[in-house]
Amino acid sequence: MRIIQASYIIPLNAAPIKNGFLFIEDDGTVIHLTDIAPISHDFEVEVYDGIVCPGFVNTHCHLELSNMKDLMPEATGLPEFVSQIPTRRNECILDSVASIISGDKEMIAAGIVAVGDISNTTDTLEVKKLSVIKYHSFVEIFGLDKNQATTLLADGLKVVGDYQRAELSASLVPHAPYSLSPALLEGIYFNSKDQLLSIHHQETPSENEMFLESKGDLADLFRGKGLDISSQMGFGENSSHYSLLPYLPKEQKVLLVHNTCSEASDIEQIESHFENAYWCTCPKANWYIERALPDYDLWLEKNLKITVGTDSLASNDTLSILEEIKLIQTNFPHISTETLLEWACKNGAAFFGYSKLGSFTAGNKPGIILIENIDGMMLTENSKVKVLV
Repeated sequence: MRIIQASYIIPLNAAPIKNGFLFIEDDGTVIHLTDIAPISHDFEVEVYDGIVCPGFVNTHCHLELSNMKDLMPEATGLPEFVSQIPTRRNECILDSVASIISGDKEMIAAGIVAVGDISNTTDTLEVKKLSVIKYHSFVEIFGLDKNQATTLLADGLKVVGDYQRAELSASLVPHAPYSLSPALLEGIYFNSKDQLLSIHHQETPSENEMFLESKGDLADLFRGKGLDISSQMGFGENSSHYSLLPYLPKEQKVLLVHNTCSEASDIEQIESHFENAYWCTCPKANWYIERALPDYDLWLEKNLKITVGTDSLASNDTLSILEEIKLIQTNFPHISTETLLEWACKNGAAFFGYSKLGSFTAGNKPGIILIENIDGMMLTENSKVKVLV
């Protein structure tokens, strides 16, 4: 048994405890939490200056893009970013496998215990098999040519099968509303009933312009490439109506990623339709690409189930959930650290159904991390993670 004391323990299943004591088994299983010092001297108390909390859950990552760090220019806007990905990917000089291994190790050191990973291929499969991180692979497919839908579906389902045969959790998901034909959307949802879904959602003003006004940088990009976007052009309603609401039942669990441009009416439509909508934010990637952040005050007002992701090293300089929530608190200092940790730990665990992660409930084995260099219960520029379990 170990006894951990910290300036603050934030258990996420109860109120924070100042100078609290966390009792755990040697394997990290939570026994109990208290503000009363242990009477017995049989065990040495580990004393830490900082916040002790459960391990982080990264709900949106692209691990297979880890070799693209420092390749993509910043502040280009999403359409230009998307257009450069294929060319820049071919310019990668870093070894793909080594970069994936490095990315996995970086997340472990950053206190991340579970990851929802976008996987267009099986490039990350072997690393995931050996990792201590609990991965769910979102096998993402896209394509605007309705005549290619059957082939794309078959390719995606093969990748899902490869992960599942390796005893790794995986599900087939769409990329984004602007990159899928109706035929492909229908095929994905038919083949992913009762499975976890993720979709890039309302990430850029160009997405709204494309669907609502039949114009904008995304539309120009696709037309310039000779792609068939007739389904998206002239649609007249937002992208949720195109890609989600007509296809999915209210009980479907869905992770909406980015939502940088989601307005109150967009949120209300989603929340009134779905019982289990989760809203994932990747603030550093949004800032990297578009120099924009979501309206978190609106998200709080609407009482959304919020999670946090890192996106990829193509659009970020770290794979650290702590760095993501530090950026949020810097720009929204009235959002408490406890609230941010609920987003970063508990809500992600709830989305994936990982009942033993996300809080210090007795019997859980959630990983235990220390956040050092704090100011009271606030994060600072110098806050960093130390993994305790």
